[in-house]
Amino acid sequence: MSYTVNTLRNMTRSCEMMRDRVKAVVFKPEDRKVLDITFGPTAAAELLGRTPEALAKAEREGRLSPPKQLGNGRRFYTLEDLTQIRTALNIRPGKLASEDAVVVAVQNFKGGVGKSTITKHFADFLALQGYNVLVIDCDPQASTTTMFDIQPETLIDEEETLGNFLSPRSTFDDFRKSIHDTAWPTIKIVPSSLGLQDAEWDLTATLREGGQAVREGLQRLRIGIESVKKDFDVILLDPPPAMGFLGLNVMAAATGMLIPVPARQLDYLSTIHFMDTIAENIEILEENGTPVDYGFIRIVCSAYSPSKPGEADMWKMMKATYANFLLNQPILASEEIKNATQAFRSIYESKPSAAHSTYNRCRDNLNSVFGEVLSEIQEQWPSKSVSRQSAEMDGSVAA
Repeated sequence: MSYTVNTLRNMTRSCEMMRDRVKAVVFKPEDRKVLDITFGPTAAAELLGRTPEALAKAEREGRLSPPKQLGNGRRFYTLEDLTQIRTALNIRPGKLASEDAVVVAVQNFKGGVGKSTITKHFADFLALQGYNVLVIDCDPQASTTTMFDIQPETLIDEEETLGNFLSPRSTFDDFRKSIHDTAWPTIKIVPSSLGLQDAEWDLTATLREGGQAVREGLQRLRIGIESVKKDFDVILLDPPPAMGFLGLNVMAAATGMLIPVPARQLDYLSTIHFMDTIAENIEILEENGTPVDYGFIRIVCSAYSPSKPGEADMWKMMKATYANFLLNQPILASEEIKNATQAFRSIYESKPSAAHSTYNRCRDNLNSVFGEVLSEIQEQWPSKSVSRQSAEMDGSVAA
């Protein structure tokens, strides 16, 4: 074995040992992540869309089990309690069973824009609101997979993975077999694995065959999602950082796109190339019998520090450039997010690392940003669409 290979292997083993030590501290004494999230009556009622008085009345009437109590008498609810309450009270925040999930790609080629961090936080935000979410990690780097406490290397001998499903050497077997549980009751994940890069090479090889082989290669993820899109409200795609066949599969499968762009000049300029590349590749998909038509495209300013020189000016430039495509609220840079991700968590499942006011400000900011995206998603469901309902009402008035 050469010096270079031996050195790289040794560094890999050392990093793996340190990673395991870090996780042992973060998740101790459990081997896997366990959510330790509780809600007081007011917070629980807000997430459920009810008042604390309404919950208390349902508990007195026996329609709900009484909440848990601490030694000091403080009442609280767990995430599982909220799920059970929604079922008992027939609270359905998501789509109708007959409607399709909205498939959102969180996409940008530029590294360091917060793609995986946004995917993880948005999934947790949706779960807190009671939505059923499927996260599909299409990035061989597997950052999102790791944040959901699944180690890619543990899947190397597993046949039922996304990489195997996407490979043209496999048949269109049951996509559901690649779906894994997470610590969140209403979030599932299709994790990235070490075989995902092999699938990229296999898909690229279909170019030699042309015709139907290429068309199937471009649509494999879309076909897989088709089989489960009634089971979830939202499906989040974390794409690879480059536009190969994996990236084309993501673009073909998505029905909406969220583009993270930091308020930095280089990121702004690189996004120009990104958008041009996306448009060109959509044309390639359509030329190969794979039509693409997104219900919405929105840009989110990520990791924004208004006090940093130039970022406030870039934010103004982004508002002037992107206009209605830019979300009204940027995601503010926060040590809370950085500290949470270092512990393989989102801030929705972690405790404040500094002052409660700092934590609450960060969480309120994310809620505001994701609330905007959620409104776009709801517009794609006829049963939840405000614009469709307004149009129907206007039509009835006109009649």
